[in-house]
Amino acid sequence: MIHPKLNPYLNEEERSFYNTVFQFSEDKVFPSAEERDEKEIWSDDLWKEFSKAGLTGLTIPSEYGGEGASCLQCSIATDAFASGCLDGGMGLSWVAHLVIGTMPIIFQGTKEQKSKYLPKLSTGEWMAGFALTEPASGSDAASLLTKAEEVDGGWKLNGTKMYITNGPVGQVFVVMARTSEKGRGPMGISAFIVESHTPGFKVSKVLKKLGHHTSMTAELVFEDMVIPKENLLGPMNTGFLRIGKETLEWERTVFVAGLAGAMEFCFRKGLRYANERVQFGKPISSFYGMRDILVRNWVYIQAARRLIYWVAERKDAGIPSPLESSLGKLITSEIAEDVAKDSVQLFGGYGYMKEYAVERFYRDVKLGTIGGGTSEIQRSIISSLYPGKEKFQKEFSRLAAESDLTDKIQNVLFAIILSMDTEPNRKKQQSVEFAFADVLSIFVILSLSEMDTHKSSDYYSLDEKLMDRKLLSYYLVGKYLMSFSRLTSYVPSELTQLWDHYSQLGKSIEETVHGRFQTLQELL
Repeated sequence: MIHPKLNPYLNEEERSFYNTVFQFSEDKVFPSAEERDEKEIWSDDLWKEFSKAGLTGLTIPSEYGGEGASCLQCSIATDAFASGCLDGGMGLSWVAHLVIGTMPIIFQGTKEQKSKYLPKLSTGEWMAGFALTEPASGSDAASLLTKAEEVDGGWKLNGTKMYITNGPVGQVFVVMARTSEKGRGPMGISAFIVESHTPGFKVSKVLKKLGHHTSMTAELVFEDMVIPKENLLGPMNTGFLRIGKETLEWERTVFVAGLAGAMEFCFRKGLRYANERVQFGKPISSFYGMRDILVRNWVYIQAARRLIYWVAERKDAGIPSPLESSLGKLITSEIAEDVAKDSVQLFGGYGYMKEYAVERFYRDVKLGTIGGGTSEIQRSIISSLYPGKEKFQKEFSRLAAESDLTDKIQNVLFAIILSMDTEPNRKKQQSVEFAFADVLSIFVILSLSEMDTHKSSDYYSLDEKLMDRKLLSYYLVGKYLMSFSRLTSYVPSELTQLWDHYSQLGKSIEETVHGRFQTLQELL
């Protein structure tokens, strides 16, 4: 059971669920994680433990034997799982099964398809995967070349798929293939349910990766593979658009929630280590450099959770959130890289050793900025989906009263967004497009932190929230200042104000870091 202040955004029911998954992860998965990572092996026995715990059917409706969990519940589960074991590979395979492998059938499957596949996917007897990416089509996924030709008795597929999670161990895959030659875009692509025992299905290569060693990834080849006609999933020629729209928001939220849990794992271990490790006659936690790392990691964890849970709640409310899910993935994956790097740094030479799990996260974390759409793609999505200032101001607004420098910074970011609203180069020049996406992202994160100060919490006091908001503003604006500077030609006065506020904020940050570090000691 974790200290309730470690994740203050859970109600009692959610906390009980979180602790159940955390305990499963810590007891069943963590003990063998280092060995499985070192040997780069998959564990069928461990997957059976997932099944016993009811985790393999989390997203599947109860009528098919699953738990029927919401997007928020699934996000809480992946957060808790990573927090308990820091086994990114096992988490990756689990989420691929739950979300991109299974949810297309939930969303688009016929009653017959659901009855055939979902019960066995729910129990974990079958494991699912998703086959979209190809050797020549990564970010430009819609340019895929795999073809599906209608023949007597069904569909004949030919092509190659690359980087397929669960490829060597899964039994059911949702495969995207071109069914029309009219154009090379997303229209003309259909989805199919493919079983791995089908003649012509071949795992041509098991791929070696930088991280996520406990998840198996493969190149798949389809050679004159004929599947039944009824295995077409959803309407023909619209599979990419329908399934992509419905599942990617889930993937970019539920998968990314695991990064929040992984960051918490590193924070907990780092806080204890810093208090126990003695150098120059005193614990290294007494030095500002180490305190700064731990405090920054802490505020990043809670900022990520606010963002992820917010997106998940929107999904559960039926609000389309492609911009918000991309924003959540972009910022969470990038700050997670910082946490991984800083955690290894805090542990020093020990952090470079295999026996200390933080080095595993250092390798695993990189996938967050690549898989499910690269950071560059996320920035393009965020900028292109920005709805314009009228719609934007229905959800967000300028703070009427500026009580501190963080409020001033938030208002300057808001002014930049409105000033760039009709700027043509925002859509024509990629450097401007990316910088705008960063401004919008940081503004939303700071807005969520401001909204949070108006909510009561048993485990997160107002003083703590205000300290964390100040620190978050300092760390995030500093991280993305270079990106913001690309807008100098368009909003020079606003950027001058931003720098002035930021410089003033920096004068008291060291004192705030020391103060916040002392209050975090109760989490040990």
